[in-house]
Amino acid sequence: MNESALRDFAAEFEKSLKVRNFSKRTIEGSTWRLSKFLDYLESKDIRDVFSITRDAVSSYQVELFETIGRFGRPNTVSFQNGMLSVVKQFTSFLKEHDYIVSDPARDIRFAKTPKSLPGGVLSASEARRIIHKTDAKCVIGYRDRTILEVLYSTGIRKEELNNLTLSDVDYKDGFLRIISGKGGRDRIVPLGRIACRYLENYIKSVRPELLRSPYETRLFLSSRGGPLSKNVVWELVKKYAKQAKVHKNVHPHTFRHTCATAMLKNKANIRAVQELLGHSSLNSTQVYTHLTITDLKEVHARYHPREKDRE
Repeated sequence: MNESALRDFAAEFEKSLKVRNFSKRTIEGSTWRLSKFLDYLESKDIRDVFSITRDAVSSYQVELFETIGRFGRPNTVSFQNGMLSVVKQFTSFLKEHDYIVSDPARDIRFAKTPKSLPGGVLSASEARRIIHKTDAKCVIGYRDRTILEVLYSTGIRKEELNNLTLSDVDYKDGFLRIISGKGGRDRIVPLGRIACRYLENYIKSVRPELLRSPYETRLFLSSRGGPLSKNVVWELVKKYAKQAKVHKNVHPHTFRHTCATAMLKNKANIRAVQELLGHSSLNSTQVYTHLTITDLKEVHARYHPREKDRE
């Protein structure tokens, strides 16, 4: 092997992937990505591993950002990071095997992935249609109606709802206690008037019909009297959304998104919404402000007189 030739070391790197039993597809993908980096280095007249500097890797990252892909669009962040990931693996391999003194890509950070907006937020009408598809005249239907009312009112997570116990509910004062939510954090969540009414009726009249053991403390029970299985809430939300002919990808988290978005639209303080949702960082809550801005842009485009002018 040439002491420093790029392609020879790339072949050694590929061999190391095979030794570690990576799949053929993974190896082929890594080899292709690395070849693009080597092409870039050679275009800059860098032909040995000793000449790979931090600046060279950083410049390659800029190249990935600026290059227009084959479909005429900029490279996605995930594509850029995938290409850089193999570069970092390669330079780390070189350092670990003492082919180079220091790893030039070690401190190069991946591009930050833009936070995507929550999908499938329901309008008030759509949420109402889904909730009203439950049959509140039967035991399971009333339980399902109560579950949907609680999800919509509080924005709690599916797992948090499944873990609720009787002692976590205060329907008189209108509060739920969430114990060990995401990240192990406890919080108190306000309950709306309608959700309180359904919870009170459920606890007093419906839950006893489902109860099989006097020692069961979970709030929401299955038809067999035990805790809800992992997917029950997901399945019932899907079922009622389909019956309501809501053509969106509706799932339990959709009610969380919908609750947060509706509150911010109605001028709720963002820190109050952060507390309601149990977000550790305000950044997580700020995603929902983008949704309200999107709505505002749509209204502006529809109603501003200047937008109706044709020029």
